[in-house]
Amino acid sequence: MYLYNGDLKDISNLKSTSFLQINSCGIQLPTVQPLTTLRKKGRVDYHIIYIASGQCEIEYKDKIHLLKQGFVLYPPNVPQKYTEYEDTKKMWLHFTGNNIEEILADAKLGYGVHPISPSPIIEKMFIQLVAEHNQKLNVSNEKGLLLSLLYTLGKLVNSVGTTNVKINETVTFITTHYNTEISIKELADSCNLSQSRYMYLFKEQTGMAPHAFQQTLRIKNCMTLLSSTRLSIADICELSGYHDPLYFSRVFRKYVGVSPRQYRNNTRT
Repeated sequence: MYLYNGDLKDISNLKSTSFLQINSCGIQLPTVQPLTTLRKKGRVDYHIIYIASGQCEIEYKDKIHLLKQGFVLYPPNVPQKYTEYEDTKKMWLHFTGNNIEEILADAKLGYGVHPISPSPIIEKMFIQLVAEHNQKLNVSNEKGLLLSLLYTLGKLVNSVGTTNVKINETVTFITTHYNTEISIKELADSCNLSQSRYMYLFKEQTGMAPHAFQQTLRIKNCMTLLSSTRLSIADICELSGYHDPLYFSRVFRKYVGVSPRQYRNNTRT
């Protein structure tokens, strides 16, 4: 693993009193070996790392984040440590200025790690920004591109927040309708997501796929009814959304380790 010590090697670590200034930016092709960057004191400017593909382990304020797609925004003077693993494509930007805080607030762009979906728009904006900065032909253009990038990132972050709220709403729906049939397509449509993207985000938030989440709720309800009521196993099966007693028994044994009848006998002794 290669170590880059930014405290010793950084050159363009500058603080400016101008409205907006780009200190440095670039696009790093996929890495061939893990690369760890360390800045114990952080930098005096602002720093964005955008992960287009691969994965990057980021330590931010004593918490470890594994970022596969998305970005991290570091404020000035915050320690930085991150490791890019093999085949990680990274884009980065260091910027400064006396109005940054106001701009970030207006863009609703907060500090920290922000997982977002892959964005060709963001990649294109980085490419344009890097080209403009390296050519040094028009400072106004590069400042305009930077502002557009910050506001676009803010929109993406806030749309992720809205999506997470919608995902949580479907979690609540499944929790209250666990004994009915659910349609992944309908749930995904309610979040304006494809089925595959919906299932990915649902699992990211709950730790399991929608149907597995529903199954767990059903089994837990069955366990409660078996141990605390005199309802027949057939009735409990039906109330929990299972219409085939044999299937219910197999599923219950798989999750609990014993049959429904054995579980009832064990919890009553």
